[in-house]
Amino acid sequence: MVGSGCAEWDAAVNRELPSVDSGRQTEVEPPADPSPVEEQTNAMRGENGIPTLDASEKLRDSACAKADDMLARDYWGHHAPDGTGDPFMFIREAGVDYYTAAENLFYSTSGGSDPVDSWMDSPGHRANIVNPDFTRVGVCVRTAAYQGFPEAHLHVQHFATPISER
Repeated sequence: MVGSGCAEWDAAVNRELPSVDSGRQTEVEPPADPSPVEEQTNAMRGENGIPTLDASEKLRDSACAKADDMLARDYWGHHAPDGTGDPFMFIREAGVDYYTAAENLFYSTSGGSDPVDSWMDSPGHRANIVNPDFTRVGVCVRTAAYQGFPEAHLHVQHFATPISER
């Protein structure tokens, strides 16, 4: 069984954001060592002539918070059934004030399916992976009992371009 959620994207420029003092030097998060899924995402970007993404510990934290929320409340989607739990809340709570952000979701019960190949076969997920406006990526993988299966592998992929990098 493979489930691939829809891709979701947000541009923070359409909402109220904390003010940014252009005269102040904001600290840019140093890149992390990429995980295998992050490396494969960058390989797909390279094949499409798109610059690679820096791996982000903050986005990994937000992706893990989202995965943990889906597991704890047993839902599948960008929003919990009660309307909470959107990816952008988790990204902001991880400390990323973003200009643009997106989320890809994937799970399998076999463990053998490749999330990046599946995402590249889906127009919305592919659009997030090859979006040249993103500069950062973070992926979290959780394995647990989920949706009635004794073992499922959840992949949450968060993309962002922090305001400080625009």
